[in-house]
Amino acid sequence: MPDVLSKPDTEPGEDPARFPRRRVVRWLAILTVGTLVMLACLQEPLYP
Repeated sequence: MPDVLSKPDTEPGEDPARFPRRRVVRWLAILTVGTLVMLACLQEPLYP
């Protein structure tokens, strides 16, 4: 008897999404902010 409560997430001929767009955007934002923070922390202060 088939299970009626569960349905396949993708069509049979469709590959599963490995990197959803929201996850990629989130990781790019985290890496960008992290890089900017590290550059700001490592920057030498400008003394006159």
